Amino acid sequence: MPQFRARYALLMPAIVVAFFCGCTARIATAQSDQALASVSFELYHNRVYLPVEVDGRVVTKMILDTGAADSGLSESVAQGLNLKFSGTAQLVGNGESNQKVALARNVRFNVGGAELVEKTTLIIPFSSIEAREGRAVAGVLGVSLFRKYVVVLDYQRKQLSLFAPGSFVYHGSGDVIPLHFAGAALFQADIRLRDGRIVPAQLGIDLGTYSALRLYPRFAQQNGILADPKIPSISSFGFGIGGEFPETLVRVDDLKIGELGIRMPFASISNASHGATAISRYDGTIGGAILRRFTVTLDYSRSRMILEPNADFAAPFHADTSGLVLSASGPNFKTISISHVIPNTPAAAADIREGDVLLAVDGADAGSLGLEQIRLFLCRPGSYRLRFQRASKDVSVNLTTRDLVP
Repeated sequence: MPQFRARYALLMPAIVVAFFCGCTARIATAQSDQALASVSFELYHNRVYLPVEVDGRVVTKMILDTGAADSGLSESVAQGLNLKFSGTAQLVGNGESNQKVALARNVRFNVGGAELVEKTTLIIPFSSIEAREGRAVAGVLGVSLFRKYVVVLDYQRKQLSLFAPGSFVYHGSGDVIPLHFAGAALFQADIRLRDGRIVPAQLGIDLGTYSALRLYPRFAQQNGILADPKIPSISSFGFGIGGEFPETLVRVDDLKIGELGIRMPFASISNASHGATAISRYDGTIGGAILRRFTVTLDYSRSRMILEPNADFAAPFHADTSGLVLSASGPNFKTISISHVIPNTPAAAADIREGDVLLAVDGADAGSLGLEQIRLFLCRPGSYRLRFQRASKDVSVNLTTRDLVP
């Protein structure tokens, strides 16, 4: 998830990855000594949902997050385990509001037989995130896992492997990216903007963030990224621990990490005045929309990240430019509602209104599709027939979305 931190602990943030166009995807295979653990994961909204056993009693799916300084469990999971709470903390996340949370001590997590004991585990109310995610969130497995093990994420096969740092040997041909640690795992990248300027950036790795490239307010302002009115953009809202925060979505020409290049990813420019993105001392993050294009090896013991492009490496980037901000509620999150309609967008032009309940997309039941599938539809430019419940009325509209390319 977007990064968060307790007041007593510095939390790892997310990173921005940049590359230039023109590089050829190199498919490579990482080899090493036998893994201590290897498990399949679910990829949902560009996040890794990993099966984790908690205190030897509960197997649940937790978000794997390099941006979390502490692991966290949902209140419902913690109650089911009868965890004893010890103290409280204030969380600062990407959202603009702080959250007060309870703490549990010495909780044991097990991933495929590899164990991790967290001295402090946060008990987090995930309800606002679940509404925007469209599914239950049992918890977040944070940075301690990456400090204890070498973590290899094969996004193509949806397989996670954990290795002992002392015996890990890498034999692949991926690009080795040096990391340095200053509250987060950071690396240097270059961003080529639409006006042709190449801007160096210090970025962090954020497995828990769904976006491609997220840039923070200070960096965006210093480099005038939103200063050119001729560059297409759209306003929206990001979300995370602490609720929503305003952002602006644009494309950049290229990102460069090491020798790797990716063409025209979307950048989410945070406009937050409070929260982690507003106060961060680095420039931004890369999230799941970029990382899913690789097999990613995170070897903190050797201060390196290794990226091997997979079959999705050169796929075009898509983003939701409809102007709709959706949320899910009710049993199994099957009630899909309109939280925001952004002015001067296709949704506003179609007279969609906040509070409308989405009933169908092109004749398919919205509840059966679920929020994630509807998001994927809206990320593809095209025309859609949407049916809503508005008060006691049944309303149908045509929504035509467009891409952000001049």
